[in-house]
Formats: sequence, structure tokens, C-alpha cells
Amino acid sequence: MNSKICRFSNLLPHSFICFTGYYDTNLVIIIGQQSHTFQLHETKSHMGESDGDRWESAADFIPISRDPDLTPTENISQVPDKDTKQNDLPKSVLDYYLQLESLLTSSTFENDEEKQLLEEKCVDQIKEDGIIRILYHWDGSRIVERVMVQCSQEILITLGDLILPYTTEIACHNTASHVLELLIIRVIGLIYKSPDSVTRLLELAEGIFRKLCLNVKELIDNPHGSYTLRLSLQVLVGNLVEDEKKTKKRWSIGREQFFRISDPQNIHPTLRRILNKFTKRLVKEDISGLVYKPQGAPLVTVLLQLLGKTCSKYFEKLKSEISSLLGESESDYKEVDKYGPLPKMALDPQGSYVLQALLKVASKSEMEDMFTRYYESTLIPLSLHPIANYTVQSLIEHCPSSAVAQGICQKLFPLFEDLLAETATGVVISVINCARRFAVTSDISKILLQSFHIPEDQITFTFRCIMSLTTYDILMEKIEHSKKPTQSGKPRRDRFEGTLHGSLLAQGLFKLGEISLLEDGMCTLSEDHIVYLCNDKHASHAIQAFLSSLNIAGNVKHRFISTTLPVVDKLVTNPQGSHVFESLWDAADLELKSRLAQGLLMKEQVLKDNTYGAIIWKKCNLKSFKMGQKGWEASEKRKKRDLQEFRELINDENDSVSNLVVKKRKVKKLKAAS
Repeated sequence: MNSKICRFSNLLPHSFICFTGYYDTNLVIIIGQQSHTFQLHETKSHMGESDGDRWESAADFIPISRDPDLTPTENISQVPDKDTKQNDLPKSVLDYYLQLESLLTSSTFENDEEKQLLEEKCVDQIKEDGIIRILYHWDGSRIVERVMVQCSQEILITLGDLILPYTTEIACHNTASHVLELLIIRVIGLIYKSPDSVTRLLELAEGIFRKLCLNVKELIDNPHGSYTLRLSLQVLVGNLVEDEKKTKKRWSIGREQFFRISDPQNIHPTLRRILNKFTKRLVKEDISGLVYKPQGAPLVTVLLQLLGKTCSKYFEKLKSEISSLLGESESDYKEVDKYGPLPKMALDPQGSYVLQALLKVASKSEMEDMFTRYYESTLIPLSLHPIANYTVQSLIEHCPSSAVAQGICQKLFPLFEDLLAETATGVVISVINCARRFAVTSDISKILLQSFHIPEDQITFTFRCIMSLTTYDILMEKIEHSKKPTQSGKPRRDRFEGTLHGSLLAQGLFKLGEISLLEDGMCTLSEDHIVYLCNDKHASHAIQAFLSSLNIAGNVKHRFISTTLPVVDKLVTNPQGSHVFESLWDAADLELKSRLAQGLLMKEQVLKDNTYGAIIWKKCNLKSFKMGQKGWEASEKRKKRDLQEFRELINDENDSVSNLVVKKRKVKKLKAAS
């Protein structure tokens, strides 16, 4: 927004007022050749109020400085409009900041004073050009982040003071919000790392969170503001619970600056007070409204995951409010006449997300109560629903007792065929895992055979039926069709389709060790089928899950690896197949590795000329194998021994403080050796 100059007759006659920006807190009044700067007192939230409501009367303006050389058009930073997504910086200004960034990140300074002088120069330039103007530019915000990552505590506080008046506006901006998030991460981290000089840091932290609390409603409704709230909460607690990939939010450059707190009792006393106030303000919001909002549901989920160990009073209140929403019914779905009304929260895309988080943190008695009141009578339709089935999976995965597990299995075992037809493979895997965990007496193999209509004497086709997610009869029809020649007289290829949900079902079975039905089918595949499955974008993940499963015996894996030996050269040059080959290599014993290496050595030039093949050549140390097999075998044995020691260290349950120090040293040594 451009600076505004207007006559302010009721304050001083013949004077001019210059607003330096929409969200600025300073007022410059120019009288003749002199100027007076006043500080405006804020009375209400910056957002959602009219200009007249945001400031006190003119009598309350406080003079803070005088600059006799200031004119209405000089040295006044321009603050862009808050709705501007991209503020265009002049090329000369941008080039200057890029040079500063290059110096700060790549230069080796003779002493700390030289670096501090450069940082101070950068901050002075930011002040002159206007902090908001810089942060609203994509490259400008990135440069400020670079400065923040490595600057001294004094410079960080200076930048924080520049950002503080515009906290809410910055939090709601797509590029500027990254800088605010990094500022919060660094300030909280320095409070723990430099406990002797934290007074100014604590004041800055309190100021930032006070600004956030004042405008919670507006922040929640904004995608960037909502993420800033969630990240701020996680930083205060010292525990990241939100998946970066799921949020689709660009992490700040300084994400490694995040300070983790292993024990919630170790939170700094002042930060705990800030956390309690911040949490209290968030929990005051209308939870029933947040649960169904795209930006509100993730915030509620983060609160559920964090408050259990930090603020038990608010945690119980939050759980109670969310549980009460399960009583709301939904009658607008296609099979309401058959099953009756269902819990609205389970059917809603955002509500189901919150419900899954609630099921993860609920106590045993609360889980049993929710199952009895809301799930027992509606388990079948919820399992078949494309959204609600995810809540059923969470319920089964966190099943509280054998009695509940027995009831779930009795209802869902006969439903396997319908669940697979609706591609609810996650529910099927969860039920199988639950049955094994609580020792529910049932023949899983027989149930799966019945679901795919496979005769007991045709078990070898089970793997193909699962991967293609088709019944035995349909698969046989496709096989018979493949035997008929095409119109041109060429033979058809007997190839079954590898589907996404079929691959997911197979992956789940392999991870659980359910291999009895699938072993013969996998190990009798034709070479054409092996190449197709290993190079397919869906089926290849199932093959990798089989080879990396800890619940499948090594001799079963070796049997499958032996069938792949004639075609390994067709895998290593493919994006998906190369990953499968890495899994083959990791699961193979020394003899099989030698045979795999010999097969690849015959295609040496093909491997070296291919991106994926070159990676395999290096990973398998084939250059050493070519020079001499004995030296290569000794190297592989040493790697295997080191890997075994590494696994034993990781799985060691005796994790006292002294043992952890020794373990860390050993792991570092093993990594260096490998």
C-alpha cells in the first residue's frame, strides 16, 4: 500500500500525517521542514477491525523521535497489502541481498567480528527497505531465513523485533510465514541452549505468542496461519508429530534447528506458562466447528497428540468434546435404508481424520465405550464406506481387549470378499493382524481362499489372484483368452495385471508373515511374469515387501531369488526393477550374491551406460568382484558382520545413559567402516 499523506486538523493546524503502511505502528507528522514521529497504541486485533477501531485517540500518541531531515517521500518503508501474494523487488535490491546471502553462507570469516559486521549490515539494509516488503517476496523470505539460521543471538532478536508488530499478517502469508516459523524454532531452541542469557528471548517469545493468541480465529481460517499455529505448538512442546509430507508445506530452511525435548517435564518454566495460555486459548475455540474444517481438523489432531503428556486438564476436556460429536448422525448416504444412520464424524473427510487421532490416544475404557456405543452396530457399513473405513482400521489397530477383537473378527471375517471388492484392503490387513495379536481362533488361509473363490487344489494361483485382485474364475478366463492367437496370428502373452490395492494386500500379508498361500505361486512364476511384476510401479512394492519382511524365513526368499537369476539384467536398468534388485541383493546369501554378480558382469557396459545400472554396479561392488572373487567375498562378509552388529545395537533394550554413549560411539564407528 502506498504511503498516505493527509491533513490532520484536530491535532495540529496545517500539519500532515504520513502513514508508513497499513499495519505500521508509527505515525510521522511533518510540520514545515521538521518531522515528529509518534507511536500508535494498539487497542484491538490487527485483523478484522476497521481503521478507526484499531487505534486510540490523537491525544494518546506518544512522540518517540524527531528527524529534521525527513521529508514525506524519503526513508519511509512501503508495506505491501496483506493480500499481495508476490511483492516485486527491484532487481538491484534483490541482487544485493543475493550477494549478502552468498557471503554469509559460503565465506570463511577471519573472526566473529567480521561476520557480525556483515550480519549487522544486512539487518540495517532490511530495516531501510522494510521487513514486510522483503518477506512478501519469495527470494527475499528465503534470504532472511538463511540469515536467521546462522546469525548471532543479538541479530536474531533484532530481526524478531522487526517482525513482532506484523506477526499475524506474516503468519497468514504464503512466503513470509516460513520466516516466522523459523524465528519461533530458533528462539525456543536458543532458550534451551543458552540458559544464562534468555531474558530478551523469553520476552520475544511471549510477544509472538501473545500476537498469535489475539488472532486465533483468523489464523485458523488461513492455511498458512493454521500451519503456523500447529508448528508453534509442536515447538513449545519440543515434539514434532505432524508429517511433513502430509501437510504439503515447505519446511523452513532451518528445520534442523528444531529442539527436541524427550521429557515433557523438562519444558522451561516460562515456556510452560506460555504453553498453558496458548493451549487454553486454542481449546476455547468451537471444537465442533474446527473438526469439520480443512484447516481446523489438523490443529485438533495435533492438540490430541501433544496435550496428553503436557496439559492433561485441557486434554481430557478436548477428548470429551470430540467424543460427544460422535453422537451426531448422518442419514445422507446410499445404503441408509439398510444400515440406518451412521456417525457423521466418521463419514466426513476432516472429521474422520480427527476421529483416527482420538482412537489413538483414547484410554482402554474409552475405546471400549466408543466401540459399544458407536461402532458395534455400525461396523459393517463403516468398514465398507470409502472414508469411514480408515476409522475402523484405527479402531482395530488399537483394539483394547480380546472381547472387542472377537466381536470385530466375527463380523468382518465373512465380509472379506465385499471389503476387497470395495478396495478396503487396509481393513482386511488390520483384521488379520488383530486376529493374530489376540489369538482369535480362525483359519485365515481358508477365509482368503473363499474370498477369491480359489479351490484348495489350485493354491498356486493365490498370488496371481491377490495381485490382480480378481477371483479365480475371472483369472482362468483371462488365461484361456491369452491362449487364443490375435487376429494377426501372433500368440498372446499370459500376463496378469498388478493392481494398486492387490499390491497393498500382498504387502500387508508379507509383513505379517502370511506366506503359506503365496510361496508356491511366487516361486513358480515365469520369467516374463517376474520381469513384469518387478518392473511394475505397483507390483514391485509387493516384491520388495516380501524380500524385506522380518517374518518370512530366509530359505523362502532364497527360493524366489533363484527364480530371478536368468532375468536380473532386465531389472537393474529399470527405475522400479533396480529397487527390487537392491532388495534381492540384501536378502541373498553369499552364494546367491556371487551368482547375481556373475549375471550382471556379463552386461557390464549396459549397466555402466544406464543411470540405475551404474548405481547397482557401485552398490554391489562389482568392480571388486571383477578384479578378484576372494577379496570381494571377504568384503561382503565384513559388511554382513557389521550390519548384524549394528542391528544388535539398535535392538538392545538396555538403554541406560552410559550404554547409550557407548552405543553411539559404536554406531559411529560402524558407519565410518561401511
